[in-house]
Amino acid sequence: MEKNEFDSTLGGSEQLPDSANSLKFAASRSIEIAAMTESILRPSKTKLIFQSLPVHMRRRVMSHNCKRLPRKLRQGHLEQLKKSGLPPKLKRPSRKYRRRPGNLLQEYNRRQRRTKWLETHIWHAKRFHMIEKWGHRLAYAPCDKAFRACYRATSAHCLIQDISYFTPIQISGSTDVIKKLFSSITNPTCGLSICAKAFISGNREGTISLYKPNQFPFGYIGKANFIWLPGETEKNVWLFVHPSQTKEVESVLTDIICNKSHNNEEYVPSQKQRKLNNSIAENINIKLNPGAYNIFRLTGPNSHAILARSLKCVESIEKVATNKWISKVDGKSLHLTEKQCYWQSISKVSSPSQLPSRIIIGLIVKDPRLSRPAQRTKANNNSHETVNIESLITVPTTASLSPIWDLSLQDIIKKEKLSNSQFIEHVTKTQLVPGSVNEDDPKLQCVPVVLVQRPGSQDACGKKIGYSSGWDIIIPSGYGMQFWQTFIMFGARAGGLRETESLAFELGETYLPPDSYAGEEEQKKIECDLKDKYFRLPPSKRVNYIKLGINSPFTCNWKLLLKEWCNVPIERFNVIRDRQILSKLQDCLKNKQKLPEIENSAACLVAVYLQMASAGSLKRHALICLPEKSDMISIKTLNEPKHEDPNEKLRKQTRKQHKIEIKRWRRNRIKLRNKNKMVQPMKPSKRDNHIPSDYVLKMRELWLPSAIKTVRHSCSRQILGFITQGAFSFSEAKSCGVGYIAYNALNTLVMNGHNQVLVRNVSSKKYRISNVHIIKNV
Repeated sequence: MEKNEFDSTLGGSEQLPDSANSLKFAASRSIEIAAMTESILRPSKTKLIFQSLPVHMRRRVMSHNCKRLPRKLRQGHLEQLKKSGLPPKLKRPSRKYRRRPGNLLQEYNRRQRRTKWLETHIWHAKRFHMIEKWGHRLAYAPCDKAFRACYRATSAHCLIQDISYFTPIQISGSTDVIKKLFSSITNPTCGLSICAKAFISGNREGTISLYKPNQFPFGYIGKANFIWLPGETEKNVWLFVHPSQTKEVESVLTDIICNKSHNNEEYVPSQKQRKLNNSIAENINIKLNPGAYNIFRLTGPNSHAILARSLKCVESIEKVATNKWISKVDGKSLHLTEKQCYWQSISKVSSPSQLPSRIIIGLIVKDPRLSRPAQRTKANNNSHETVNIESLITVPTTASLSPIWDLSLQDIIKKEKLSNSQFIEHVTKTQLVPGSVNEDDPKLQCVPVVLVQRPGSQDACGKKIGYSSGWDIIIPSGYGMQFWQTFIMFGARAGGLRETESLAFELGETYLPPDSYAGEEEQKKIECDLKDKYFRLPPSKRVNYIKLGINSPFTCNWKLLLKEWCNVPIERFNVIRDRQILSKLQDCLKNKQKLPEIENSAACLVAVYLQMASAGSLKRHALICLPEKSDMISIKTLNEPKHEDPNEKLRKQTRKQHKIEIKRWRRNRIKLRNKNKMVQPMKPSKRDNHIPSDYVLKMRELWLPSAIKTVRHSCSRQILGFITQGAFSFSEAKSCGVGYIAYNALNTLVMNGHNQVLVRNVSSKKYRISNVHIIKNV
């Protein structure tokens, strides 16, 4: 730097004045001062608001969290973010805010768009594993690992289940028209018809097997319970259909009325049939009412005591005349005196199995919250009191009358119901003595209910008579939780869908048979779940089913099995449900005689109940095999010989080659990355994760070949059938199973002089002996 640029005092040539004029200096810099003042007062024009703060007050988080700024600057900061196209990340509302009643109800309504909820859903969701099934969100099993406790409840105490997912269907018309309607979709060989004298009076509940029109014994839909309502000219019958069968039943009834064929090109209604269908359509009315009622199923001997303690009957109409829905009902048709006397007479029995089978009792009871105990207790049976047998047998003719079937009363009952908070507030204000409740308070609404007795086991497969007996209680919509919590407080244990399956298994009954659409869908779902679970295991932990001689370990190939036993192609099959034929089959099996000849025997399956003769356990999809003469002697050492696996070497080579390719792909990716080039991902995107790759599909085919040539001769012993449900039976204290055997295969079994079979699980090579019983309640 040159010397002349410095001040003269430092040896330079520049000389500074002795004084400075501040006004003159400010005037010369007025433009710069004005710009600086403008930028300070209006910082949005030049920079962000949080940058106008002093340095010691600035925080990096201020750029995306406006609450770090002073209150007076927050709004301007939000406006700046909106203008820049980067909206601020709003904090999720607090849980306290989200759990407010209004917000919570809105959230619940949003979550019910896809699947339906029962009224007890919130109670179950806190205590049960929930699953989506049949368009509902249902409770599957409790979270407290109470499998054995649920069985004890059914055998000695009380198990309660919410079966409100059953669809009520109201059919109104004359008796003759209703009989004609069901003549083409039912068959008298499966049991009493819908117009039998035992049911048409309305005092008993019935069960019918439904088929597609004029396709018996094929085209099975499922079972449905029904209740007749007493009437003089026009009759009403209520069908209660399982949700897996609702669409089929609705379609069948609609097709009959509209003269259409139901998924069957061969069936074309004749002119006579069309005239009949037209007469039915003109004189009958069918209406589906999903969610119209709450239905609770109480199973076990203590269920009667719980109902007796929970339900307090109304003594007279005058005391509840203030209820709005009572004014809509004829008081003479209620017959409260007869029903109350009969209910009091039967309330002393120790078990519902002592009552007449499937009787229906319509009651009008007080609000169940009045009888709820302060703490959970167990309702005891009055077994020490004597019961008059004649009073149990003589059921009043008016016992089944109930105003609950009038759907116009549902809205009134639901509207006049007091919520829990209103109930507590009203009882607290009106009680004279703390802890006492006026049961005859006109403000409290009475509720109509219907009780249906279930007889339980009737010596099916040697089961204990009366096991799984109980009650079904039908309640108006809106009062589900009030009754449910009262039953729980009196000692009922809650169960879910798992308990429904285990109850059918313990009774030796079939659950969703394979010749129905619901059974096919259930079998496909089970197969898909088991396959996914199997292929998630590493290869070293997988069972090699090829070496065990198992072609289809996760499904039952019924059509191929029937085809091999009759040498005729099978397009559709059916399960025998004729009561007389099943009785004959049991006698023939017991006496080792030839089975009777029946129509379409080549396409028939026989439902059987198996019990292990000695040690061993049965599992799902186990094989039912034909024994040879020497097998009964050498059963302890009878094992399936090892089969050759032709795909084993190919699997190892394919896996080894796949590992080499993965290493090669990795090296190529590293080279491309070093060259700063775009690299394609090795794995598919997240959207395509559910689609397996070609390598995975090839390996799955090598583990479980889809092309199955034979089922009958896949093992050293001929296969008769399969077990669809097998486990340890608590009622029999041994391993048992429910399955199906081909009719011709069963005939071969008895012709060889055997009434026992060999069973083998799909993951074992050990054969064991099992006793066979024919299931009559299919």
